[in-house]
Amino acid sequence: MSLTYQVLTYVGLSFGWFSFFAWKRKERLDHMHTMIIGMSMGMMIGLIAGLLFGAEYKGDLFLSTIWGMLIGGISGMMIGIPLSLLTTVEGTLSGIMAGMMGAMLGEMIPIEKMEPLLFLFVMLHTACILLLSKLIETSERETSKRKRIFTLQNPITPPVLLIGVFVWFQALPFPTMTAENDQMHSQNHTSQPAVQEINLIAADFSYNPNRIVMKKGVPLKMTFQNNGSVEHDFEVVSTGNNFVISSETNNNHQHGNTGIEKPHLHAKPGESATSVWQATKEGTYEFYCTIPGHKENGMVGKLVVM
Repeated sequence: MSLTYQVLTYVGLSFGWFSFFAWKRKERLDHMHTMIIGMSMGMMIGLIAGLLFGAEYKGDLFLSTIWGMLIGGISGMMIGIPLSLLTTVEGTLSGIMAGMMGAMLGEMIPIEKMEPLLFLFVMLHTACILLLSKLIETSERETSKRKRIFTLQNPITPPVLLIGVFVWFQALPFPTMTAENDQMHSQNHTSQPAVQEINLIAADFSYNPNRIVMKKGVPLKMTFQNNGSVEHDFEVVSTGNNFVISSETNNNHQHGNTGIEKPHLHAKPGESATSVWQATKEGTYEFYCTIPGHKENGMVGKLVVM
């Protein structure tokens, strides 16, 4: 399971458990307590979701912001609905604002430096649940020795939970250095920019990968391999002089042009084609298969130039 899904699963399960814990005791909570609960949960989940999707969709701030706002806002709304109308409003707004901030952080922070910040947010989320549970009053029957064994009122539970989250977090599959960071690292030690290599595999009807990240000004050598049963191609949607093609080996579909144009590769089943090109402008571009009907069947992807 990927880093994003593991973290979201933990946050979702812990949020669900705490929400149920708070809802069962809502009669004992005053308005101030319920507002703190709604705002805190909406804010923490919005920050974590925004940060994760900001890193996942780096280069597409709009999409990561929408996901962060959506998850944060829904979380604040869900925990607030059974408590009070004011809590619902405060929790929803807090989640939306936190989702926006988290997405901006995920966009700005280099992917290899995301680990300590995400760790801080996850631990704060866990500590927040533990502290909020102390605000919720429980009856004498619920705090009996027999009942406390499996609840947050047990003094052993908080340290065990925090240590467990810490150990789990260390095992998460964090990327140590992405392809674009490799390129930047190489440029610091050589006078000429290194060549980034990408293998793009076409099937019927999909690309793998369907999201490519490249550095502006750094040559990209793309090998387009057609593993499908019919012919496929690859073309970047671009208007203006945004790409410079330096070389092209494009079997059976040779355009014969170099210089400034759209990157385009074509291959018959079982064949491949290669091209080297550079991006001159940052942005997010769509690429797709130009053969009629293939784009409509899902052969599309994103090229992010940073």
